[in-house]
Amino acid sequence: MKNIINYIKTKREIHYILIIIIGLLVSIPLLKMQVASSDDGRFHLLRLIGLENAFKYSSFPFLVFPFFCNDWGYSMTSFYPPIVTYIPYILSFITNNFANALKLFAMLTTILSGIFMYNFVHEITKKKIIALFSAIIYMIFPYRFEEIYNRYAIGEFAAFVFIPIVFQGLYNLIDGDKKRHYYIAIGATGLMLTHTISTLYTAIFCVVYILCNIRKFNNKDIIIKCVINTIFIILMSLMFIMPMLEFKFQAEYTIFNPGIMRTDAENVAKKAISPIQFLKDIEEENGVSFVLGIPFLTLLLIGILIYKDIDKKYKKIYNIGLILGLLSLFMCIKYFPWRFMPQILCTLQYSWRLLGFAIIFLAPICATNLYYVLNSIKKKWISNFILLLIIILFSVCTYNEIIIYKEFYTRNDIDYETEKINNPIVHYFSINRDYLPTKALVEQSGYLKIRTDKTYILSGNAKIINEDKQALHLEIELQDAEKGTKLELPYLFYPGYTIKIQTNNLEYEIEYKESQYGFIQVVVPEKIDEGKIIVDYTATVLDKVSYILSGISFALFIGYVIYFRKKTKKEEIDEK
Repeated sequence: MKNIINYIKTKREIHYILIIIIGLLVSIPLLKMQVASSDDGRFHLLRLIGLENAFKYSSFPFLVFPFFCNDWGYSMTSFYPPIVTYIPYILSFITNNFANALKLFAMLTTILSGIFMYNFVHEITKKKIIALFSAIIYMIFPYRFEEIYNRYAIGEFAAFVFIPIVFQGLYNLIDGDKKRHYYIAIGATGLMLTHTISTLYTAIFCVVYILCNIRKFNNKDIIIKCVINTIFIILMSLMFIMPMLEFKFQAEYTIFNPGIMRTDAENVAKKAISPIQFLKDIEEENGVSFVLGIPFLTLLLIGILIYKDIDKKYKKIYNIGLILGLLSLFMCIKYFPWRFMPQILCTLQYSWRLLGFAIIFLAPICATNLYYVLNSIKKKWISNFILLLIIILFSVCTYNEIIIYKEFYTRNDIDYETEKINNPIVHYFSINRDYLPTKALVEQSGYLKIRTDKTYILSGNAKIINEDKQALHLEIELQDAEKGTKLELPYLFYPGYTIKIQTNNLEYEIEYKESQYGFIQVVVPEKIDEGKIIVDYTATVLDKVSYILSGISFALFIGYVIYFRKKTKKEEIDEK
């Protein structure tokens, strides 16, 4: 029995298997979960359906989805990072539908987050059992279940996979052997292409960590490697960064409006939670639970008893993790001075999102505390018995957490998905409107409510003889159109449309701009007795180039990693 326990404690392969088993167990509620009935699940399900439609009726890189918003076209992937769209879409080839692909994606992120937390903590402590405890606590923290089963906040729970990779790379660069410094680029690029808010706050906490180690950081080799990682992060993320910036600079979109999105300091302060909500649930408008849980709090508090026993080599990183974790908890509550914070910090919208960062920093703290408590017991059978009791306690508490998700709304995801595939036109009130042009959003109960799916003559004179619209392709036959006539096309304004005029056996492209109500507006450039306007979404050259550059950068990064690893191994051989 003793040998079995020691084997379990020391074998990394066994630990990975345990992490996978735990990940599968806590994913059991996914079997009954209705994604479309969760807070954000319907939006993410529609995103996959929209991408499918874009593949059929649009052009690479498929940034505008046809049929959405009354068939006026709606852009999502320009503003929402692509990993959480494309990976579930690929998984749908296994599951045969998008809803189950989203569930499979959630399960995989749970398991992978545990594995990467394990690797991160093992990098620091070199103790596999602490790494295992950290991974388990990280995976079963109550807020994690809220992220998946209540909110289905795909970007946020997917970010849990990449954040430990970033910090492992940063630790390795500053305090380690610098052989895995490129993990910074892997993790940060994954974050950038997954969730922008998590990327922002990870960057902030990384800066804090660097400042805490500024003397070590002030080293030529470290700075060079940091610059290399930063360059690769930017280049590999161009596929998301460049289209988003291009859209942002060509029109005002809702997502960038703090007043409408309620991402200003005043609104964030109002939505901050009470400290009592860490201990028990009280009425919350979105029904999210912020309870930390007795096991977590207990393991956190016993740090007071074992702090003096912590190895001096790890005490500094322990202190940094503890401070950042407690700071994250403090930033969740109403006593944090959000009203005085800069706008960039308030883009998180809900301060309680920092609970995710709290567990990232505090899971290793709790695991370390548990390890030193067990290590202080001289009789191993007592230590093993206490460990068993702790495992049972965690299991019971985790069961109580996930059992509440056994009953979901009765609407079947597959029925909803089939309905939207067979009837692809989605009303603008049936989808998240964060990415509408602001001019269109403010008219959602006015102009948009009465607007038809036809071309409007805003000024001047012209006869529209015939109009044929197929998804993102539109043909308008004009007659007796005066020069300077303004037309509003039945498409919301997004960069990437190509608009051509055919007249007198000539064909040429014309520019367009945003209309008063957030749609595409064109001006007839010359008198047209008879002619045709042809509209297609083709994406901009910059959009296409950004994807190509990202692809090239990924290849170069892989080459760099291979070269660096070979160089490191050669140096090790030469030293021997």
